[in-house]
Amino acid sequence: MQFYDEVNIYIESGKWWNGLASGRREAMVAFWWPNGGDGGNWGNIVFVASKDENTLLPYKYKKNFKAQHGEDGRTKDQYGANGENLELVVPVGTLIKDMDWNVLLHLLEDGQREVFLYWWEWGKWNIHFKDSINQFPNFALLWEPGHKKDISLELQLLADVALIGSPSVWKSSLINSVSHTKAKVANYPFTTLIPNLGSIQIKDLNFNMIDIPGLIKWAAEGKWLGNAFLRHVLKAKIFCLVADLSRFDIGITEVINIFEEIIEYIKNKIDQKVKIRFFDEDGDIVMEVKQNKKIILNKKIVFTVNKYDLVPDNEIIEEYKKQFLKNLNIYLKENFSFEIEKKSFENNCFVVSAASHFALDEWLKWLVRIIRNTNLEENNFVIERKDKSQKAKVEMIKDITNLEKNKLLSEWYIEEIDSQFIKIWEINDSEICKLVFITWWWNDEAELWFWKEMGLKWFISEFERNGIRKWDVLKIISYYEGQENRYILY
Repeated sequence: MQFYDEVNIYIESGKWWNGLASGRREAMVAFWWPNGGDGGNWGNIVFVASKDENTLLPYKYKKNFKAQHGEDGRTKDQYGANGENLELVVPVGTLIKDMDWNVLLHLLEDGQREVFLYWWEWGKWNIHFKDSINQFPNFALLWEPGHKKDISLELQLLADVALIGSPSVWKSSLINSVSHTKAKVANYPFTTLIPNLGSIQIKDLNFNMIDIPGLIKWAAEGKWLGNAFLRHVLKAKIFCLVADLSRFDIGITEVINIFEEIIEYIKNKIDQKVKIRFFDEDGDIVMEVKQNKKIILNKKIVFTVNKYDLVPDNEIIEEYKKQFLKNLNIYLKENFSFEIEKKSFENNCFVVSAASHFALDEWLKWLVRIIRNTNLEENNFVIERKDKSQKAKVEMIKDITNLEKNKLLSEWYIEEIDSQFIKIWEINDSEICKLVFITWWWNDEAELWFWKEMGLKWFISEFERNGIRKWDVLKIISYYEGQENRYILY
């Protein structure tokens, strides 16, 4: 199946339909009474995480998803039929974001079900408003508009160990050797075009390893396939940097260049002001990323020198490791004022062979030890857009007379003579917005119910405290996507 890990889609819940204002009228019946039914409830948009899915390909070609609407209420006390939920199945690890990259939902467990767009209020029929004074109300509540949203689905492959390296260092062969994955291998660069995720069982511990397509210099800027898959790397607990023993100096340089690209990607994706530092902790080499004194990434580093079967010479290997540490410390000292001690490097550097399985057991045991000692919460980090701005606090009541008067005059909403005395106010409140949208306007009883509800909820007192007077115009800001703002007279 084609790998597809990011897509934008449009979703829309169903709509609650209108209640019915009707009455029973029969010959030979002494009293008539209301008998309209409530509107049916809408269908919700529900996201379901499944371990059996591994791609977002089903959402590549179909972009619009709408839940079923409810039905209008009917006479003879009949409620409208309910709309069915629309379930969207996505792989475990899927992020749901809005168009500003704010994270709205993160699905982490198999079978996890999250109602994303849900109902609030249905259209109520007229018997709900019957009382001792008004025995036959002649109004019902309208449906509340359905919710609409453009969202982005992004698959985050959840792995414990990420194999990172340049092309043709046999990363796919490594993951094939230690797991049941059958990743494609061949004797040419860029054989791997999509991430391969393998599951590994060591005694009572089961962990995942991800093989990222080969990275090259400028991968952080999107060169070749780097930018497309680097985000999967940041979910791993351990960064396993794979070097090629047969390439000698070139292999060392490639690993350091790729390491530098990962750091640049973190800076570009999170914030240029993040602080990155390295330190030794219990024999492990740790890369820590801080933002505003808060740790947002804490990754263990393991160096894996592959292809021992091609150069089975201990003297060459020792010289290779010596040069590796020397060149790595030059980079770390220049950029982070940090040097890795020889003992820490020896503990976290393994010379292995994917072909002959040389030293793979020792390598896996060390990875298991790190995984067991790693706090999951330190690595459960989700990247959001670095330029995301905090929403300013919105005023509930704001005088916008100077901004809106000319517009309302041109649309004949207010008269010239009235405009000298009235003011125009912007009302920003979700509860008031809902009451305005479900009220049956131009129906005297419905409007009376609306203002009664406004009084019971203390909105009238708040209006008068802020200087709103009778015949002022209220601009009600719509909280429903795709619905225009409403104007009403106070």
